[in-house]
Amino acid sequence: MAVLPVSNQSGDPDGSIILRALIIHELEKNLGYRVQSPEDTDQIIHDRTLTGPDVPIQVALARLDPGVLATWLGVDGIMQSRLMAFNRAKVSIYQQSQVKAHFQLMDRSGNALWSVTKDSDNGGLTMGGGTAALDSALATSGISPDVINRIHQSPLGEAALDMVHDAFSTFPEP
Repeated sequence: MAVLPVSNQSGDPDGSIILRALIIHELEKNLGYRVQSPEDTDQIIHDRTLTGPDVPIQVALARLDPGVLATWLGVDGIMQSRLMAFNRAKVSIYQQSQVKAHFQLMDRSGNALWSVTKDSDNGGLTMGGGTAALDSALATSGISPDVINRIHQSPLGEAALDMVHDAFSTFPEP
């Protein structure tokens, strides 16, 4: 399976990087799927399309047939995702955070095998908090140190992890 770069509609540049890393982690570590490295996926797409400063990768991907893309990547399934919200507002001890994304698994024929939209919209009083679940998940994740650092620096890292885990609870078994 290949996890395509996330289409980022949230406005947060780190949100799509964090979400993609967490999707790959969930598929590999928690669900047992073999996932092509994102570096290989990106390089193949870059080599086969006209991506660059004038044509963002998301535009190039939107123009491609999923079957052709699966053939290029040498995979049986393609995970597409769209990050719709990645934000947090905090006033004194009250905070509102939201991570919302749509996920879709396509087969070689372009058929949607699974699709879900999840929203971790929540708010309430904050008393400071631990990131034990996040630290535990990242400890054995295989996610690059740079992305782990971005996740830790983001106030939404734990919300994103919870949202991805919840979204993939209905994912088909390998």
